[in-house]
Amino acid sequence: MLRKKVCLVGYGSTEYSRKSDRPLLSYYAEAMQNAMAQTGITKKEINGFSMVTQASPDYSPYVAEQLGLELDWVLNGDCGGAGAVCAIRRAADAIEAGYLDVAFIVAGNAFDKNVAHQRVLEYQRANYVDVYGYGGPNTLFALVQRRHMEEYGTTLEQIGKIAVSQRHNAGPNPQALLRAPMTIEDYLNSRLISDPIRLFDCVMPCSGGECVVVASEERAKQITDKPVYLVTDAEKIGFQASNMLPDKTVTGMSVVGQHLFSEMSRDNIDLLAIYDDYPIAVMMQLEDLGYCAKGQGGPFVDDHDLTFGGDFPVNTGGGEISVGQAGLAGGMLHVVEALRQLRGEAGERQVKAAETALVTGIGWLSYARNLNTTAALILERRS
Repeated sequence: MLRKKVCLVGYGSTEYSRKSDRPLLSYYAEAMQNAMAQTGITKKEINGFSMVTQASPDYSPYVAEQLGLELDWVLNGDCGGAGAVCAIRRAADAIEAGYLDVAFIVAGNAFDKNVAHQRVLEYQRANYVDVYGYGGPNTLFALVQRRHMEEYGTTLEQIGKIAVSQRHNAGPNPQALLRAPMTIEDYLNSRLISDPIRLFDCVMPCSGGECVVVASEERAKQITDKPVYLVTDAEKIGFQASNMLPDKTVTGMSVVGQHLFSEMSRDNIDLLAIYDDYPIAVMMQLEDLGYCAKGQGGPFVDDHDLTFGGDFPVNTGGGEISVGQAGLAGGMLHVVEALRQLRGEAGERQVKAAETALVTGIGWLSYARNLNTTAALILERRS
């Protein structure tokens, strides 16, 4: 879909922590306050609100009430890791339809390492994998990664290069929890979690929050002199749901990419913010988006520099793997990093002449079929 006059005008982030005892609502509030301070928008001017979470403190209308918001539009973004992108899409729909002109979209997590975090079992987990002693997302992605390695010859060194590059990108990022330099040897020697998934393949759960402000073009021009335009976006839910034996190394991003790049060429993208719950997920998305053929993600990674100073910048702030995964703020983290880059506010990790960014989200692991939610958008800075 080619968008008409929808902009992202600001953002707000909180500190990420593994030791916080703050409630989730406080992270929402802080991220929103930071976005309000950046944009100058008052609470009374917010007429749209969405929270993106898998562990809601309450229903979205009640959360909005607790935050003191009087609204024309509210949404609970329940698309997992794709929730941030999907919520932005729905806010854009509402703006284009004339229902609202300013929406705040928040995501976050209040992590307590002493409490087991387990959501209610969904149908597919309970029926397809838990009965066999399923060990969580690490186990599922271990199976997917092993399949990719066996079928296409993908190596641990190629997958590890993604993790190492993102750790390099996290170095100058004060928000990142993991900033110390990491070598490929460090990656290869890290503890096995679920063979072939290693410790440095896995995201670190943490507390934190993110907020993005979406507005109509007319309102955006009143708010900021650095609006970032939503150019195009797409999603695919339940990819290959009717296929009893899908290829688990292919995701709905293969369909999403076709929609996106019918509106803007891949060659025009300056940086990529790819949802990275695991490095193999990044590689598979690069393939499905058409940057290389299926199974050629390993050689593609070998041939490119993925750091913020390289020829193919990916996850320039370090991504979830190095910054931390504050629940479904993991997806919003990528949107915020893209905005920082396009607004020229990324500091030492700034990509030169960054004008366009591709942001993806994937989520809700589908244990019988494939990733259930996949979504992406293209953002552009315009003078």
